[in-house]
Amino acid sequence: MELLVPLFYLWMFVGPIIALVTAQSANRRINDLECKLREMKGRAAKGWEPSLKQVSAQATPGDSLPVETIPEPEDVPSYAQEFEMPPPLPPKAFNPPAIKRPPPMPSAPPIRPVAQPLAVPRPSTVKPPAAPGLNLEQFMGVKLFAWVGGLALFLGIVFFVKYAFERNLIPPGVRTMIGFVLGLGLVAGGVAMKRRAAYQVLAQTLCATGVLVLYGVTYAAHALYKLPPFESPIVTFFIMAIITLAAFTLAVRMDAQVVAVLGMIGGFLTPILCSTGVDRPFELFSYIALLDIGVLAVAKRKRWLYLTALAAGGTMLMQFGWFVKFFQSSGYAMGAVTVIPMGILLGFAGLFTHAAWRSRLRDDDDAFPAISALALCGGAMMAAFVFVNCGTIADRPFLLYGFVFGINALVMAIVWQQPRVVIAQLIIAMLTFLHLSVWTTSVLTNALLPQALFIYLAFGILHTVFAILWTRRKETAPLAMGWTPVISLVLLLMPMICLDSVSFAIWPVILLVDLLIIGLALSTRSLAPVLAALGITLLTAGVWLFRLPVHEPHSLIPFLTVVGGFAMLFGVASSFLNRRIPEARHNSYLPISSAVLPFVLLIMATLRLRVDDPSPMFGLALLLAVFLLGLARVSGTTVLVPTALGCVVALEWVWHEGQFNPQAPVLPLLWYLGFYALFTVFPLVFRRSFVERRLPWAASAAAGIGTFWFVYQLIKSTWPNEMMGLLPAGFAIAPALLLLFVAKRHAPENPARLSQLAWLGGVTLLFVTLIFPIQFHRQWITLGWALEGAALCWLFRRVPHPGLWATGLGLLGAAFIRLAVNPAVLSYQSPGATPLLNWQLYTYSIAAGAMFAAARTLRPPRDFWNGFNLRGVLCSLGGILLFLLLNIEIADAFTPAGSRSIVFEFDGNLARDMTYTISWALFALGLLGIGFWKRLAPTRYAGIGLLALALLKLFLHDLANIDSIYRIGALVVVAVIALLASFLYQRFSTEDPS
Repeated sequence: MELLVPLFYLWMFVGPIIALVTAQSANRRINDLECKLREMKGRAAKGWEPSLKQVSAQATPGDSLPVETIPEPEDVPSYAQEFEMPPPLPPKAFNPPAIKRPPPMPSAPPIRPVAQPLAVPRPSTVKPPAAPGLNLEQFMGVKLFAWVGGLALFLGIVFFVKYAFERNLIPPGVRTMIGFVLGLGLVAGGVAMKRRAAYQVLAQTLCATGVLVLYGVTYAAHALYKLPPFESPIVTFFIMAIITLAAFTLAVRMDAQVVAVLGMIGGFLTPILCSTGVDRPFELFSYIALLDIGVLAVAKRKRWLYLTALAAGGTMLMQFGWFVKFFQSSGYAMGAVTVIPMGILLGFAGLFTHAAWRSRLRDDDDAFPAISALALCGGAMMAAFVFVNCGTIADRPFLLYGFVFGINALVMAIVWQQPRVVIAQLIIAMLTFLHLSVWTTSVLTNALLPQALFIYLAFGILHTVFAILWTRRKETAPLAMGWTPVISLVLLLMPMICLDSVSFAIWPVILLVDLLIIGLALSTRSLAPVLAALGITLLTAGVWLFRLPVHEPHSLIPFLTVVGGFAMLFGVASSFLNRRIPEARHNSYLPISSAVLPFVLLIMATLRLRVDDPSPMFGLALLLAVFLLGLARVSGTTVLVPTALGCVVALEWVWHEGQFNPQAPVLPLLWYLGFYALFTVFPLVFRRSFVERRLPWAASAAAGIGTFWFVYQLIKSTWPNEMMGLLPAGFAIAPALLLLFVAKRHAPENPARLSQLAWLGGVTLLFVTLIFPIQFHRQWITLGWALEGAALCWLFRRVPHPGLWATGLGLLGAAFIRLAVNPAVLSYQSPGATPLLNWQLYTYSIAAGAMFAAARTLRPPRDFWNGFNLRGVLCSLGGILLFLLLNIEIADAFTPAGSRSIVFEFDGNLARDMTYTISWALFALGLLGIGFWKRLAPTRYAGIGLLALALLKLFLHDLANIDSIYRIGALVVVAVIALLASFLYQRFSTEDPS
């Protein structure tokens, strides 16, 4: 307690000065308002009628009222009587002068006064007299010295009494009597002096000093000397109540803020100065409560609401001093007496909260009561953090969090009363979350888990109910208010992390909190907290997954139950919220997230746990898929169909790659085909609902692509055979039948028909072209890509969907890269015995033909994309493939027998060198001929370039050994080709406009 003495001394001098300066400013504002009110009343009683003298004295040229302020004629009859306007002059006929020269200028006639229109002056505004400023000399000489003198007199009396007490100079009974006589005498003298106006300040000071003396004597008689009848707490507090009531009654009757301020300061100083070092919390804080009640009553009666803040500050200092000195030494940290500090802190916070509610009834703008109550709630919350470190308190969570939730309730009451401090609700929620986090990580055990779950749920319910009530009261709620229940989910995640094993009972609590968040989303019209709740819930399930034993498949059943249940909950919630809040942000993310995240957990479980039988995993996946498809049917959110398909395929792939056993292939095959059938027939079964939708039919077509790979790998590893090409043929049947169905049953004006035909037709062609690479090997994969690309471009002519030609061009490009850039194609097979007749001949020629066929199908205006001539690009790719084929055939013909692959060499073989040169020249001649025939300048340019390359090769490489007859023959042949090319240019260049 000794630590508080310097603070109180500083507060004794600074606090009253601040309070009085504030009061002086308020008085000046009141004087201004009174002057304005008197002026308005005078104008309303007399009206606005300026006299003639005022008008003539104030009128100046150009000074007139605005149009809307000029009075009507019937309002100013005196003007019409005193001023008469002259009659207008008769008009004269205008005669032009007869002479051409103007006459001499006559002398100016005397100027006669002409009556000017009267300018009505603006009404003069009477300025109120300026409020007198704060005179420092008067303040210090009259008020400050009187206050300091009264306070010094009080301190002198207190210290004299303390000195006499310590040395027993005066018997206790006499001391008490002297103190009461002195206090009452000071009060009586102040009341007597109040009758004279010149001594108001001194009268108020004497009254305040007398009140301080009465407080001190009463407390000393009870706490120090136990004098009868003061030894009875009831009698002592009754007397203190009378003193408090008298002090604040004097302050109200004398209109003296100084009496209230000094009386309050003396009241708080009394227990400090007369402290005996013995812990008596009931007497001390009952006394403080009476003092606070008196201050709050005066503040409410006189509207001196700043006194509320001063009283709250004094109360917090008293609580802090008592807490520091007696909390540990008096054993409040253990045993049943723990409720005493909690009751003290919560009781004073409730007292000031009640005062804030009462003050609200009369003053909507003054925030002093609300801020004072919030300050006391904050001090109580800080004490709650201290209680966490006390084992006996922390081990009783219902007691501890009954105290914490009481603080939360008081803060919510204050926010409800004073909406301007709504941020306090978020602050107290975050502090409570922090408190619960500290308690969970440091104290929580399996034995305390049921109580902890109840507390987490209570925290979520408390703030959710407040947020819903707030949104009903206000049109909109602060954004953060909808997030407070999400904190409960984070708290429920912590036991999963902190404890070695967690009871299944945690999941019903998580379910209830999720329902609270979903209900709150309807009120706040915000879906972001629901998204966060979905993520945190499934994250909690993921943490639980890693606590499950790896080799116990039966432990997977509770996990799958939880995942499936929450997936359906959030699936239904997303559909419902999308309908009720269509304008909300994150509207499109919630259905997809609620569909994807459960499958993510299933994939994680598949990766972690050993599951030889996929039925539990695939069974839940089937249930979720059917649920999502039904939800898409009911809600019309068709994006759920391809989302469900992608999730199922991903789960199948993870299980097949990690846990598929070729010894038991039948069950997985049935699951694969079952999923395929589900997604394939889904849009057909609900055709009326999806006749004008794209995504269900696209998912139906794509289902075969995802399933085919698993079935192909399963059959290839389990039942290998020579007829694998029948498998893609079988998968082509379903999309082909659906393609015919859509083409016949869906009307041409259907906006989705084009996309439906494109997907079904594209997938059908894909499986048809897959027959060749699967039935055969290696190069047939490339041929399948090329033929599929050409087929899609052909289908694009019938079904002009941009996805078809884009996919077709992509496949053609992939085939070109595989044949032109991949060096492994040279080693697919060993060179055969017959030159030229090899696999490269049909592979490159068919791929080039596919390029040319695709170019032919892309007719204007669909042959350009972003400025690129797609037909020209495809023809160029086909020409490059033919040129590569030419070189490969030459290399194959000259590759030595027994080689494993084709060998490219350009030195050491005269016949091969000549063949290359002549073939290049002939190919160039063919390009020139095609260029002139089709009038294609780029083709001619390519021919010229290739011919130039052949000539360079001839002169720089082939003529190195001119003695060879073969090289001479090559020279002659190339020369003839060059002359023929020249002839072609001379013959056709004049006819080719390009």
